Amino acid sequence: MRKALIIYSIIWLSFSCQPSVVKEVSVAEPKPLHDFPENLWISKKFETKIDTIFKYHDTAKEKLAWQDTLGAEIYFSLAFDLVSGLNDEDRTTLQYWAYFDSVFKFMTDEYEKIYFQENLAPEAEEIREEIADFEDFYFSDSLLYSDETLVDSSSGFPITLNKKVRLAIQYFQTRGRAIFTRWLERSGKYEDITKAIFKEIGLPEELVYVAMIESGFNPNARSYARAVGMWQFISATGRYYDLRNNWWFDERRDVIKASYAAARHLKDLYERFGDWYLALSGYNCNPKKVEYNMRCYNTRDFWQLKRLPRQTRNYVPTFLAATIIAKNPRQFGFYVEKEKPVKFDSVVMSESVDLNVIARLTDTTYSCIRDLNPSVLRWVTPPGISDFNLYLPAGTKEKFELEYAEIPESDKRSWVRHHIRSGETLSTIAAKYRTDINVIKSVNKLRGVRITAGDYLLIPVPQNHAHYYSYKEPYHTKTTSKKAVSITQVQNVPGSKKVIYIVKKGDTLGQIAEDFNTRASRIRSWNGLRYGEHIYPNQKLNIWVAENLKEMKAEASREISISQGTGNKYYTVKKGDTLWDISRKHNISVNDLKYINNKHNSSIRPGDRLKVSKH
Repeated sequence: MRKALIIYSIIWLSFSCQPSVVKEVSVAEPKPLHDFPENLWISKKFETKIDTIFKYHDTAKEKLAWQDTLGAEIYFSLAFDLVSGLNDEDRTTLQYWAYFDSVFKFMTDEYEKIYFQENLAPEAEEIREEIADFEDFYFSDSLLYSDETLVDSSSGFPITLNKKVRLAIQYFQTRGRAIFTRWLERSGKYEDITKAIFKEIGLPEELVYVAMIESGFNPNARSYARAVGMWQFISATGRYYDLRNNWWFDERRDVIKASYAAARHLKDLYERFGDWYLALSGYNCNPKKVEYNMRCYNTRDFWQLKRLPRQTRNYVPTFLAATIIAKNPRQFGFYVEKEKPVKFDSVVMSESVDLNVIARLTDTTYSCIRDLNPSVLRWVTPPGISDFNLYLPAGTKEKFELEYAEIPESDKRSWVRHHIRSGETLSTIAAKYRTDINVIKSVNKLRGVRITAGDYLLIPVPQNHAHYYSYKEPYHTKTTSKKAVSITQVQNVPGSKKVIYIVKKGDTLGQIAEDFNTRASRIRSWNGLRYGEHIYPNQKLNIWVAENLKEMKAEASREISISQGTGNKYYTVKKGDTLWDISRKHNISVNDLKYINNKHNSSIRPGDRLKVSKH
């Protein structure tokens, strides 16, 4: 019983996306602590710690009220450090106090809402790049890679577990936890569909997780390289596998058609290379580059191809890590509730029909039809396409076909008859109606761009302007290239002072962020840096730090020391920590850290208490 309670305590204190064992108490916002439950015996020292936790939480909220997010983070961290320093007996006591559990949940939810949201912004392409940075940062410590290489081919697909795959797993469990949790949740929507398609084509089901590392199972994803959809097809490859696209629609976003295309593409690559890891490399980059490297190194072993593009070298281990976790998420600490599998009916459309009309005929909403049909880029099914696959809510096909047959042609879509005024051009008219010049030319059968004042143009428009123009695609990623993105530097951060840091040779944003107790993403935003943009020696970076950062850090150290009760000889593991991190902070080698804690591997969990001094 005691062992189970301790395990629960560790899980409870990890503040990841895991369900709480204690029944949640619904509160709008916890009130300040008054009295402890009469049935719980507590010491005066323990009561002081709990009061301090509440005090820090209140101070953090006050800082937030003044938009001082840096100061607030310090006090949130103080509160969490005190909680993580509680001993097993104190944790067990708190498990039986539902009120504190609800307050702690409120604190962690509030913290994650403010500070973890920036972790949700990067999508699959950026995550793969960040894993590569993560590898460069940790690669010097060979102890992280001391375990042997294992290969499991029992499922028909070879699952390799080596040092690079372990590193990617570690990344997803720490820095990448928030985004990977989102991917797991979203995978429930499309996993069954894609597995069925891959089984039909004769491919191993593990390959469906290519969609996870390509887009996070997001059919609306668009990369900097203009790859689109859940499977990230560029236009040329998409056309080769019969995925059409124009201003009106893009079948690379069609989950069904694109999944069939991805299955065929992967099968073609496997037939070309005869090895799944080489096939996956060819999926990520030009297959000719893979073949060139195979000739240079005279090998068919992916792990020996040292001069493939950096992202491609990282692609296969990232895929393997995602697959290993996705098949057994709970084993790796991911307790997620996946989205319900999408269910739908399908009809073939030969006419252009407003989505509002389709929604009305199926007794649903415009947003629902858009979500079921991510390939539709505008407010109507594409004109001039006689075999467009339209997806409807499950069980509505018969009703739709019966009622659609009764609709007059004029009601299926709407138009505006625009009277051309002096000085207007096709460009200004297109901007006015939020459409494209080529659309206007096609509808009005114009060869050039010359128009005459007094004439009329027919402009296609949505029947429900408010729905169309206010609709936002869910989980939409960046839609422009890096060159087109304009990022403004931050000029002021309330409650903070600016420090100008001169970049030194060998510096990384991650290391600089750690030195200043902040995040790399914040440094990028403060300095107008795009994700993936490199820093260089002698570059000046603006960094905002809390005005009383030293004092707050000192207070944090004192409180943590009090909570642990043993000075600086012990350290309580927090979320995201690794043995390498802890060894650097406490000036001790990883080998010594493992030896004095009687550990035979590098596995640690939030809440573990480690000795960090040999004396």
